Amino acid sequence: MIRLNSYYQSFRLIFSLFKYNEDKNSSLIVQRENYIGLNSKITTVKIISPKKPENKIVILYPGASPTSEEHPKLDMLGRLMAKIGFTVYIPRIPPLKKLDISEVNIHWFVCFYKWIINVKKVDHNKIIMIGISYGGAIMLRSILELNNKLPCPKTILTYGTYADGQTMLKFLINGEITIDGKTHKVLPQEWGLVVIFYNYLKNLPTDWDSNELHRAIQLRIEEKMEACDKQVKKLPEFQKNIFTSIFQRNLTPEVKKLAVSMIERENQNLKNLSPSYWANQIQNKVFIIHGANDSMVPFTESIQLSEILPDSELFISHLYEHNEISTNRGKFFIFIEVVRFIIFYAKLFSHYES
Repeated sequence: MIRLNSYYQSFRLIFSLFKYNEDKNSSLIVQRENYIGLNSKITTVKIISPKKPENKIVILYPGASPTSEEHPKLDMLGRLMAKIGFTVYIPRIPPLKKLDISEVNIHWFVCFYKWIINVKKVDHNKIIMIGISYGGAIMLRSILELNNKLPCPKTILTYGTYADGQTMLKFLINGEITIDGKTHKVLPQEWGLVVIFYNYLKNLPTDWDSNELHRAIQLRIEEKMEACDKQVKKLPEFQKNIFTSIFQRNLTPEVKKLAVSMIERENQNLKNLSPSYWANQIQNKVFIIHGANDSMVPFTESIQLSEILPDSELFISHLYEHNEISTNRGKFFIFIEVVRFIIFYAKLFSHYES
């Protein structure tokens, strides 16, 4: 049974979401501390808290993004949770900031959780752990790593994550979503191809040296624009064309062929990071939310994830959808979606408070 207070918390969260304005959040306290990361590396964690903390904690793990803990949507979610009484920790995960999506991130997630438990002395029953996009899958894998080592967080939420790495990356190439047997074509997020080439080009056997092209991609990710321009000018013409195709999202046949080859070659590594192959071992209840308008990970991935997890609660939000798959929605539909939103978060807060 859902607690009345949980509905109240959920309503406050959703109301704040629709009324969100960063300038009006002056009552919140934003700080930065350091935590001990992998190999004892001192790393930044952003902390957003209400003026009167209530001993309620959210760990908000980022996805793969150069903006890391400063990502606008991540910051917004952190502020919304802080407005309803939670102290929110958003750790910088250095590999993810560099768009490195390898297994090393699992160890970073575990390191931060150990820091929260052992250094900050937080009770695991006071923690909601949230993983965003790619970070959601890494978070689920870290839950398995914690088994019999540290107590798991009370409540777990994935937001916009994937079930199968191969299908997710192929979506970033072809933009295809299959719903009820019908295939729709949408425009994937522009950074998708960059992630694929940055992570896997160096591992792909070619009859040409890809190191200089990889270096140009790295400089562009790091926003070292002048150095990147110089690096691109040194590239052979066909590699310049590949670079342009990646960053302008104008897929040439050669670029598409390279991307598909990389995904197929990385099959085993992707399985290790794909919940569809091991999430059935997770006994914790997992709440899953995904927006139908997500252009980085299609919402069908979260549907698949919910079918794999032994105990899950799924919510697909259709308030915003891709133009290519949406139908005309009336005000009544929007009202029902908001009600579903409130009920989903009420269930999450009820689980947390039980």
